[in-house]
Amino acid sequence: MADQTAITVRCVSKGPGESRVTLAHIMSEHDTNLYGTIHGGVVMKLIDDAAAAAAGRHAGGPAVTVAVDRMSFLAPVRAGDLLSVDAELERAGRTSMTVTVSVRAERWNASGPTTEVATAQLTFVAIDADGRPRPVPALDALDPATA
Repeated sequence: MADQTAITVRCVSKGPGESRVTLAHIMSEHDTNLYGTIHGGVVMKLIDDAAAAAAGRHAGGPAVTVAVDRMSFLAPVRAGDLLSVDAELERAGRTSMTVTVSVRAERWNASGPTTEVATAQLTFVAIDADGRPRPVPALDALDPATA
């Protein structure tokens, strides 16, 4: 019976837009490194948080990070910058998901130009209550959320 449940869950498909997440955070001086810019680890945590939320939405439950496949820092971030971290599913396997993330910065008190400051790609695995991998919905290329 458990096998039939897994098959039923897998047959459901979702579009990338159904799991899309945007996380916004104002950076402060508490987040800076010795050079006066925001510490890369702080940005990485925000990336992982947003990606985990997108993976969890798609999986319909807990998903854990298994790999940071790619991480690129493109420009420095400063205290007072508002970061917008956008995460979206790119691929769904049987139990794993690939999430792409883009990070933009702008001054917190101005509606001005934004600068892409980082990009990343992470892999997550959906887990059950016992911490074992569990099936995730397929990723529908024709996303009803954007159609």
